[in-house]
Amino acid sequence: METEDLLSDREPLLRALSVSSRIRDRREDPVERSGGGKPPKPADRPLLSGQISGESSDTTGKGNLDSSETHSAGSNKPGNAPLEQIGIVFDGGSRGNPGQGYGSFALDWPGAPRELVQLTFGNQATNNEAEYDTLIAALEAVRDRLEEEGIDSGLASLTIRGDSLLVCQQVLGEWKCKEPRLRARLKKVKALLSTFGNADLGHHPREKSVEILGH
Repeated sequence: METEDLLSDREPLLRALSVSSRIRDRREDPVERSGGGKPPKPADRPLLSGQISGESSDTTGKGNLDSSETHSAGSNKPGNAPLEQIGIVFDGGSRGNPGQGYGSFALDWPGAPRELVQLTFGNQATNNEAEYDTLIAALEAVRDRLEEEGIDSGLASLTIRGDSLLVCQQVLGEWKCKEPRLRARLKKVKALLSTFGNADLGHHPREKSVEILGH
């Protein structure tokens, strides 16, 4: 469901994030949590680039999101970002809309096997809220992992794919975001993206999400 107009009367989403054992345990946005130690965003750094289409837009082969094969190893020494893009595939939904929220994301980290992370949210989540919260969780996971490995996130590049046209278009600034709870999540996503060197966000068909994530 790609419309936000039906969401205005719903209670805020209660997030109960559960990250798989394969991931390490670890402005003005009211839902942002405090974080520290992240490099400032240079004024001339582009926030992100994007391609919205009905087909997968992975044109470079970096951050391969269509295969479970591992990437060739990059430079992962402390202080250095991976030489290849870090790939993210995300998807979320709700059983009932609103109802029990769920989501999952895949991380394609250079030089490592693909990692799948499953999430659960509260019982009043909407489809669009779950999509946003899954993307937020994926970006936080990448940010935290870079920080743990002593890598400057400002040098890292991301390739992000999802089947939510609403989320992709709103993050890219192509569609307006009027619903307050989605607007707060949109600000959170943009704040997280600003900590990375660049991000290529693109829409891909639903079939790709099912192929990679299983739903």
